Amino acid sequence: MKRTKKASYFLFGVLTTLLLVNMVVPALAVGLEKLISVSTGVKIYADGVKLDPKDANGNPVDVFIYNGTTYLPVRAVSDALGVPVQWDGNTRSVYLGTQPGTKQYLLTVCPPYQTSGFNNLTTVTMAGEKYANCCSIRGKGFALFNLNGQYNTLSFDVGHIDGVTMSDCEFNIYLDGVLALSVDLTGEMLPEHYEIPLNGALQMKFEEASRYGGYYGIANIEIE
Repeated sequence: MKRTKKASYFLFGVLTTLLLVNMVVPALAVGLEKLISVSTGVKIYADGVKLDPKDANGNPVDVFIYNGTTYLPVRAVSDALGVPVQWDGNTRSVYLGTQPGTKQYLLTVCPPYQTSGFNNLTTVTMAGEKYANCCSIRGKGFALFNLNGQYNTLSFDVGHIDGVTMSDCEFNIYLDGVLALSVDLTGEMLPEHYEIPLNGALQMKFEEASRYGGYYGIANIEIE
């Protein structure tokens, strides 16, 4: 995909740094600090488009060259690739994309880019229990997600929403056009939990395959 192509432009021969100044910067190692002289004024282009690197507050920052290596601000890389950047001060680690071992809510970090019959819900009640971070899809509806190959696992709960018609339906998940999960849903079912590997899929599709179905909640949708 295009963003994957961009990654090769940025990460080949380019190292990242969090600390930038104009001509003289402190280069930090573990417990060490020294002053270095650098060459600034380097321009960055991604697919022919000039980038203007900025810090978290929107202030411009420099790209510089030190000892023949170009140092690029991490946030410029994350913006160009369209992935979040996180800083762990305890381990002095920078994470582009998802931090290992953490889960995020799909609808927050990767909302669908095209839908039909899709509803993003704050909460739903299923079998008398309240669930958050939910959605529902009705009447042969669908939702398409651009995962961009960034995620490994999807987990969620699915069940009949209390107080609505108890019709049957079929809920499917496709990864890059291949059926990864199919669940037959009935009105009397209790919520069930599912976890499926994403294996770096680029696209995911939620599909409600029944014409008159859709009274089911897909809740606690986490992605890792």
